Amino acid sequence: MARVVVLWLNYNSSKIWDVVKESLRSVLNLERGNFNLTILIVDGGSTDGSLDLIRKCINEVETKNEVSILSLPENRGYAGNMNGGYGYAVNNLGADYVVFLNNDFIVRSDSLRRLFEWLIREGYVGVQGLELRPDGLIDNSGLFLDEFGQVQSACRGYKIDDCDLNKPYFITYPIGSYMLYSVDFINELPNKQPFITETFAGFDDNYLGLMAWQKFQKVAFVPVIEGTHYGTLTFKSVFGKRAKNVTSYWGIKNRTALWENMKCRHYTLFRLYKSRLYLMARLRLLNDDLRRGIFDGFKLAEIVREKVGVIDLEKAVHVEFSRSYYLTRALIPGISSTVKHDMHIKYLSKCIKHPNWLLG
Repeated sequence: MARVVVLWLNYNSSKIWDVVKESLRSVLNLERGNFNLTILIVDGGSTDGSLDLIRKCINEVETKNEVSILSLPENRGYAGNMNGGYGYAVNNLGADYVVFLNNDFIVRSDSLRRLFEWLIREGYVGVQGLELRPDGLIDNSGLFLDEFGQVQSACRGYKIDDCDLNKPYFITYPIGSYMLYSVDFINELPNKQPFITETFAGFDDNYLGLMAWQKFQKVAFVPVIEGTHYGTLTFKSVFGKRAKNVTSYWGIKNRTALWENMKCRHYTLFRLYKSRLYLMARLRLLNDDLRRGIFDGFKLAEIVREKVGVIDLEKAVHVEFSRSYYLTRALIPGISSTVKHDMHIKYLSKCIKHPNWLLG
C-alpha cells in the first residue's frame, strides 16, 4: 500500500500558537484512505520554544496517525526546510506521495483522502483543493500565471455557492499552503528535490507546478474543500512590523528570478515591461526593498538557470489576456495594480490557454 507523508512546516510559531495548535490537531486526525499515513513535523530550527509546545500537544492528543519529528539545524525558509523534510520523508519514511502543508492551515479531516483519490484516478502528479479564508470566503481554487508571470487566484473573494467548482480543471500550479504531489515526479527534478533551496521563500509552489508542465505532467484543482488558511499569519508572526517589507523583497526577488528564466508568447512586450521596471530600480524610483529584491533576483536567476534552464510558459496551462492589456502594462508603471480582472472561474476559463500536447 502506498505511503503518504504530510510535511507540516513549523518555525518560531509561539506567537500564533492558538492557530498552530488547531492546525496541528486537525492534521493529526486526518482520515486515511487507501494509503498509509505519516505526519512529519518539520521544524526549521525554532528558537522560541514552539517545538516544545508541539511535542506537548502531540502527547496530549489521541491521534489516528503515525507522527515523526524532524528538527533541522537552521531556518532555510519554506524551500530549504521543505527540501529537508522531503529528503527525510523519502529516505527514512518510505514516502510515495507527499503533502506540503503550512502550520497556519486548519484542514478538514476528509480532505487528504479525497485529494489522493482524485490524484490517483486522474493521473495527476500534483493537486490542490478549495482553500478558504477565515471569513469563509474563497482564498483560491487554484493558481494561474499570466504572460507576464503575474499570479491570478481563481475565485478569490467569492462565496463557495457563487462558483461552480464541482469539476476538476488544470491550473498552472497548486498553492504551497496545502498541496499533494507524487514522489516519482519530484524525483525527476534537479537533485531529486521539490524546490531550489536558494530561493528561500516565494519561488516554490509556482516552480514545482511549472516544472511539472515542462515535463509533460499535469497538475490540477480538484473539487475538495481543504480547510481554512490563515494566510501570511506565520510570516507576520516571525517578522512582525517588518513583514510587509520582507514580503515585498522576497516577492520581487523571486519574480525577477522567474522573469529572467521565463519564455512566453508576448516576449517582446514582456522584455519592455521588465526593462522599464529594472530602469526604475536603477534610477532609485522604487523603494529600497523592491530595488534590493530586483538586484538580488538577478543573482538568483543565474542559480535557477543553471539548475533548470529556461521555463517555457507555453508548455504550461496559463491565462492569456488581450495584447492591449500587456502593452498597457509594459508602458505604464503600476497599471497592473489598478486593472483588476474578475477572478471567477467562469471568466478566467475564457482566458485559460492549454499547451498543444494537452489538446492533441
